[in-house]
Order: sequence, then structure tokens, then C-alpha cells
Amino acid sequence: MRESMLATANSAAVKTGLVTAGFMVKDEPSRRLGLQAVLTLMAAGEAVGAFAGVFRARRMAEPTGRPYDPAYHGVRQDFGFYNLAMALLFALCAVNPERNIVVLPAAMVLYAVHGGTHLLRYFGLYYGGEVPVPTRPRHFELRDALPLLVALAGVLIFYPSWSR
Repeated sequence: MRESMLATANSAAVKTGLVTAGFMVKDEPSRRLGLQAVLTLMAAGEAVGAFAGVFRARRMAEPTGRPYDPAYHGVRQDFGFYNLAMALLFALCAVNPERNIVVLPAAMVLYAVHGGTHLLRYFGLYYGGEVPVPTRPRHFELRDALPLLVALAGVLIFYPSWSR
């Protein structure tokens, strides 16, 4: 419980910092640099997820609170490849946001749905026939939602005004 409260407090501080940065950054070159920083961090996070999913699929079961099942080993690796694709897209967009602007709306929708689903699970709301996993503590859902939603907030704050 204490870890969940600490994670919530830390994420609130990060969100406050991002919102403040967005209000303070009015000129387009600074907004571009902020967006590039957010996209670079998102690419790094996705790359870590790719490595873990592809090369450590078996070891990642316990830290996620889901029991390992050999029948789903390939599915875990598939998600690692998804992470790799997202890391590459975010890296390309960070290098040249203007040329790869189509990535931003797609990423915003993906992160909103993915993070929102974890947040709904945290509050005990499941959809699509899903049920809680007995070995997965509820606070893991909040832990998994916050990085996605904070990254989404960063993209929204620094979203380029020329693309609106």
C-alpha cells in the first residue's frame, strides 16, 4: 500500500511538472525540444520493454504478477516485438517530428487506451470478459498505468501548434 501511495505522489509531481512546463513553453523551438525529449524517453522505455519481452519472457512473469505459462511464451515475445516497433517509431519521430507527425495521434490513442485500461483495472473495472488475476496485486495496475499516462501528458503538453 505504501508503494502505491508513493508512486501516486511521485506521478502527481511529474504531472504537475509537465503541466507547468507546457504553460511556460510558448515558443515553438522550445516546444519541439520538449516533445523530442518526451519521445526519446518513450522510445527508451519501449526499448527496455522490447528487450524484456523478447529475451526475458520467462523471467518477466513473476514481476508482472502473472504466472508463467509456456503456452503463452510466444505471446509475451510478440508483445516484446510490439515494444520494439513502438521504440523505433518514437525514435524516428523524436529525430524529425515534422516528418513523422502521424505517429503522435496514433501514440496518444494507444497510450490513452492502454493506460486507461490499467487504470480501470486498478479501480476494479474489467471489460471484454477479463477478470482479475489472483496473483497480480491491484497496485500493479496503477504502477503500469502511470508511466503510460504521464508520457501521454508529455506528448499533449508539447504537441506542436503547427500540426493542430
